[in-house]
This record gives sequence, structure tokens and C-alpha cells, in this order.
Amino acid sequence: MSELPVADGWFVVDDIGEGVTRVTEPHLSELVSANLWWIRGRDRDVLVDTGLGVASLREHLPEVLEHDTLGVVSHTHLDHAGGAYELAGVAVHELEAAAIVSPAPASLRTHTELELLGLVLPEGELPESLLEALPSADYDPAAYAVRPATVARALVDGDVVDLGDRALRVMHAPGHTPGSIVLLDEELRWLYTGDVLYDGEVFDQMLGADIPSYVASMRRLLDLDVSLVHPGHDRSFDGDRMRELVDEYLRLRSGSVGG
Repeated sequence: MSELPVADGWFVVDDIGEGVTRVTEPHLSELVSANLWWIRGRDRDVLVDTGLGVASLREHLPEVLEHDTLGVVSHTHLDHAGGAYELAGVAVHELEAAAIVSPAPASLRTHTELELLGLVLPEGELPESLLEALPSADYDPAAYAVRPATVARALVDGDVVDLGDRALRVMHAPGHTPGSIVLLDEELRWLYTGDVLYDGEVFDQMLGADIPSYVASMRRLLDLDVSLVHPGHDRSFDGDRMRELVDEYLRLRSGSVGG
């Protein structure tokens, strides 16, 4: 692995209004540069996804964890669950609760990690490392591991995460992984989608993915009243774009499943 520079600050925060902040890790390969959504409530806060776990949230963004913060993990891939160990407890779909407690091996070397995930990309598209910088001069990428975390709540479809003055409804949306979920703020009509949907290529042929389940989940998204989507990667987009993306996916996979 070639020598990497040391980042001048690891996390970037962007206040998007309505008590919600987008947290990103810009010094990662785009393959694993995920969004963390910090949602502030009267009685507690929620952090939707927890990042790669390379740099400490508690050290760099202590304010995110100060108000009885519950981590809600959209699914247990390393870029969404790597920092879960720092929270007192996290909520995750019951099908992936065991993966939080006993996480699978992980690596910051691109070839190794993609092999673990069963994902194949063209050779020319692969960086050597999932890191583009180091969080500190003494950080050892070879020592990286997704650490075990505590499950505070095993989620199922239809559950509600109550923050006191706002609530998030859980929808089980398998396909990318068996326990993938999306979260709907019904009052704002905002949807947090993890890796179920974002404005880019959908990965539905990796380890644990299932195309028929993905198609069914996408069809359910069309039934939701959504004004704004906050995805696990890249920028937010409106409900019209959500429906366009879902329709594109369903056309692409129309021959893969019956019905």
C-alpha cells in the first residue's frame, strides 16, 4: 500500500435543516464513503449508520453522541456499521443482529474487502486501498477491524423509533442484504434509505443480495409518500427522482422475477 497523507480533519458535517445533520467521511474511496444522518429529537437523538469506524466519532464529533443517541444501522456492511461499537447500543433488523455482535472479517485493502463481499468490479476501477488518507500519523490500516457492538433493539417491519417529538417508521427492505431497512419520517415525508436506494448503481449481486427480494422492496417504496430521500451514499434527492430510480430498477430487473 502506497504512503497515504494524513487528513486535516476526518468528518465533514452539513446541517440540512429540521434538526438533521449529514456527516460524511470524504477521505475514503467512493466505494465506502457513506452518509451518517444525525437526527435530533426532544428525548433522544438517532444516528442512522455509523461510518467505517476508522476514526472515532467520540473523539472527533463528541456532540453526536451526547444526547442519549441510538444508532440505527441500515445494514451491517462495514461502511455503515464500522463505528457502531462506540454507541451504548444500536438498533438493527433482527436478521442482522448477530452480525453486529460478531462482525465478519473486514479489510481496508480493496481486493480483499470486495472478495469478502462477493462483489466483482473491473480491475481498472479498483483503488489499492479503501482509504485516501489516514486519520492520524500513527494509524495502521492493517490493524483495521469491525468491532463487536451491542444490540439495544432488534427491529422488524413496522416498528417505530420514537425520539419524543418525532418518529421514524421502520420498513424492512431486503435485497441488498437480508436485513436492510429504510426509515420514514412520516411528518416530514423524509426517507432514509441506506444502500437500498441512492442515485447510482444498485448492488444486487453481491454476497447476501437477492434480486427478487430487491424487486419486492422497490415496489414497496413506490407506495410511500416521500418528499425527500436521504440515502446511504451521495446526495439527497426528491420523491420524483426516487420514483424514477425505482422505475429504472424495476425495468432493468423485470425479467429476473415473475409478477
